[in-house]
Amino acid sequence: MESNKLYRINEFVSPADRRSLVVDTSAGLALGALPGLEHFAEAVAPILPLADGIVTSPGQARRLSNRTRADAALLVRADWTNALRGEDFVLPPETIFHIPLLEPADALDLGASALVAHVLLGHEEHIEAGCLKNVVQLALNGTPLSLPLIAEVGVTGPRVVLRGKAIELGVSYSIECGADGVVVPWPGAESLRTILTMTAGLPVWIRADTLDPADATLNEALAIGATGVWLGAEVFATPDPAATLTSFKALVHGAVPQTA
Repeated sequence: MESNKLYRINEFVSPADRRSLVVDTSAGLALGALPGLEHFAEAVAPILPLADGIVTSPGQARRLSNRTRADAALLVRADWTNALRGEDFVLPPETIFHIPLLEPADALDLGASALVAHVLLGHEEHIEAGCLKNVVQLALNGTPLSLPLIAEVGVTGPRVVLRGKAIELGVSYSIECGADGVVVPWPGAESLRTILTMTAGLPVWIRADTLDPADATLNEALAIGATGVWLGAEVFATPDPAATLTSFKALVHGAVPQTA
């Protein structure tokens, strides 16, 4: 069963270099139509051969029926939250909500290679507990189906004080709850080394907050040993998303010296 999970992980983590470039288009669930993604299938078609994985909502996944094995593997978002809405959103959230969307069997029916779920920290206790409960349930129900679960750690809540330590804590919770990999914002070099030790070989992506592949933190993360880069849908608002992805692909799968 674990070998089947690894087979699926290898669909979006290259077996050749154990690196991975993932593009997440699922933020539209909370934010509405995103710039450049108004015509979803047409917009993502040029980047499918360039990325290792693409994260979609369940509805978006149904619009990628023409995807081939040479294209990015499909990862499906398993939950919804309005925590992604900032103060500049047309209706800023007064109360944070987190809602599970689908079960692993549903994701398999969509052709998913993995599920992606939020782990939100710094919010009210019931939000944090609900996220972790959801991770546990998805892991339990996904294991018999050999469907991996990737936990995306978010630390934007108002109660976060020590950001790096909060990210470490979120990773620890996620792995204990059964996640097969994690996505984290840049936590700092020391915290990333701790996280890589904690995850013991499971994939760890750094969520990019820039579209500059020369960004020092992304390069440092890969040099330290991160699996790869997790890009947001902002890439589709650039003049040439495919060119941007090509640059990030060179960053992720190019020769990066490892540090001790």
